[in-house]
Amino acid sequence: MTINADPPDAHSAPVHPEHELDHLDRAHQPWFARLGRFAARRRKRVMLAWLLVALLAAPLAITVEHALSGAGWDAAGSTSAKVRDELRRDFPQVGAESAVVVVHQDVPVSQDPSAVRQLVADLAGAPGAAQVVDPLSIPPEAGMVSQDGRTILVPVDLWAKQDADRPESAGKLIDFVDKVSLPNGATAEVTGEWAVWSDFNKANSEALHFAELLSGVPTMILLVVAFGALVAAGLPLLLAIAGMAVSFAVLHLIGIGTPTSVWSMNFSMMIGLAVGIDYSLFIVSRYREEREDGKSATEAVAATLNTAGKAVFLSALAVVLSLGAIFVVPVMVFRSMALGMILSVVAVAFASLTLLPAVLVALGDRVLVKKEKDHDRGAEGRWARWTGKALKRPGITLAIGLAVLLALAAPALGMKLGMPGARVVDEGRSSRDGYDQLVAAFGPGAAAPIFVTVPAGEAPQVVAIAQADRGVMDARVVAEPAATTGRTVVRVTPTTPVDDQATMDLVTRLREDVGAAVPDALVGGPASQNHDLTDVLIGRAPLAIGAIMVVAFVLLLVVFRSLTIAVSSIFLNLISVAASFGFATIVFQHGIGAGLLGIHHQGFVDAWAPLFFFALLFGLSMDYNLFLLAAIRERYEDTEDTQRAIRDGIARTGRPITNAALIMIVVFVAFGVTGPIPPTELGVTLALAVLLDATVIRMMLVPSLMGLLGDRNWWLPGWLDRRLPKVEFSH
Repeated sequence: MTINADPPDAHSAPVHPEHELDHLDRAHQPWFARLGRFAARRRKRVMLAWLLVALLAAPLAITVEHALSGAGWDAAGSTSAKVRDELRRDFPQVGAESAVVVVHQDVPVSQDPSAVRQLVADLAGAPGAAQVVDPLSIPPEAGMVSQDGRTILVPVDLWAKQDADRPESAGKLIDFVDKVSLPNGATAEVTGEWAVWSDFNKANSEALHFAELLSGVPTMILLVVAFGALVAAGLPLLLAIAGMAVSFAVLHLIGIGTPTSVWSMNFSMMIGLAVGIDYSLFIVSRYREEREDGKSATEAVAATLNTAGKAVFLSALAVVLSLGAIFVVPVMVFRSMALGMILSVVAVAFASLTLLPAVLVALGDRVLVKKEKDHDRGAEGRWARWTGKALKRPGITLAIGLAVLLALAAPALGMKLGMPGARVVDEGRSSRDGYDQLVAAFGPGAAAPIFVTVPAGEAPQVVAIAQADRGVMDARVVAEPAATTGRTVVRVTPTTPVDDQATMDLVTRLREDVGAAVPDALVGGPASQNHDLTDVLIGRAPLAIGAIMVVAFVLLLVVFRSLTIAVSSIFLNLISVAASFGFATIVFQHGIGAGLLGIHHQGFVDAWAPLFFFALLFGLSMDYNLFLLAAIRERYEDTEDTQRAIRDGIARTGRPITNAALIMIVVFVAFGVTGPIPPTELGVTLALAVLLDATVIRMMLVPSLMGLLGDRNWWLPGWLDRRLPKVEFSH
């Protein structure tokens, strides 16, 4: 291709007058077109501004992890949160949140206490330790020594001014104990709630870096194939780096002022890279089309932003609004993850609409491809032929596509929800190995007891009720009455682990039975925290899901001015999400294929999945949906022929959507298979969802359903037509 893409226009190839806009009337041109011209004509200033912003943001972005918290899994305002606050305030001696150093030796401690005594002495000055309890100095009924005397628990209170300090203190304690050498072959591992979160967060951080390496090479290969030019293939990475620098810097500043979860960083990077690839592919492919039609670089950028750029803006808006619904859940971790992804999408979208146009014009012909190597035109022909077949037999195509998705969705009807425990951490880490030793010696429920705070005079009644329950191994009073409140603490040890549904049922029974007999009693503790977190997630999910659907419906209605498009798009998105839920149920609940991912299935799907999956999947589905429908709407506005608009729109967007989907799948799988189960659950399910969306939905259901509807696709009641704003995609 010999077109010179570098302005000013005096150095460009001759341009047909009908393709140039009236320069005297620019003030009346569409806003996105004006933005494109601004970025093109002031490209040096735009690129310099972004460079300065990225450089200023870099120090904060690089150190963002230090400003983020490893805590935040409490359901604010729940009963378990109230119990936790009461235990911290009035009963710190109970050690409800203490780390536990599990010592295991070959001989009973009564015969050889040397290892325990040495460890207690060493822990007195250990980093992260505030106070150490000597298990040999307290009565045997405290339950710190196993029946065979070979496993001994050493509770260690963690230093903390706030929750964010506890995982960090636990991590320091783990590192310290790992270096301690005990006599006679004794071993020591650190477990407990905060030790588990410390190891889990560390595993997540390591997985994040490994995922970057794992996805790097295949992503670059796919980018080169997708863009057809090495220079152009680097554009998504440019957008991702610029956008992530800004979003991470903002996260750092927010984390200084308010608790923000470290999980926000992982998901921010994953989504930022994914949408950066999407947006750059959409914009670059459209820019090339405009250049091939004879436009100068400046006018090509203006036309690109007025069409593909508008679709990118609307796509980002849809993702942001979908993720915003997660804020109805009063859990800091989930709000932080949503915030991180929102910041990432906003930053990348802004870079796509300002930095990318400037770079495209500055690079000139290097972002274009030679005609003999231009795969876009050939792909358009193949997609046009495929769409023609779908339109020829729309009923059969629609039936096959729906059958595939509904078959995948069916297992979701039996989905069970739960929250993971210590087994979410891989074997070989201290918190997991310590947990396994603890439950082997003391029973499955010993690692996460239930604590009941109750008026001291009624504590015996609570103990009796608990001991009468089939799911309780032991129940006893473990604290002197508080001087200020007259309340005490009953510790209840379940017979089942914290991540077992039976333990969740036990919490429900205790709250009902104890609450009926002793109204002032509060049932909390680690098992209750999982119970309350699951309840709030399930309880708030309908509200959030409803909000997402309403926002998506209104957005589609306004953008495409069609009641039919809005309803059918929501319908297709719901089926796609249901199929993804079914897949998650098959793999993570029933364990089919779990071995291929290198994980042991939990027997349930994480309770956060329905809400989080729905928000993310709906947002990402809207991403492709808006880009595809915008192309179809543009052709319809030009031709007023629905069948031709469907064929041409899918042909034009087929290759960019497919390439974007392939790269996004690689990114999601890399982020999924390198970490613990929860990130694996999210990454692999998102990858499957994107695959279904780019194939079954876009290749089969959209053309067949729109083909069956014909001109009814654009139906809008007259009264609504007069009230809605008009969004145009033609130019």
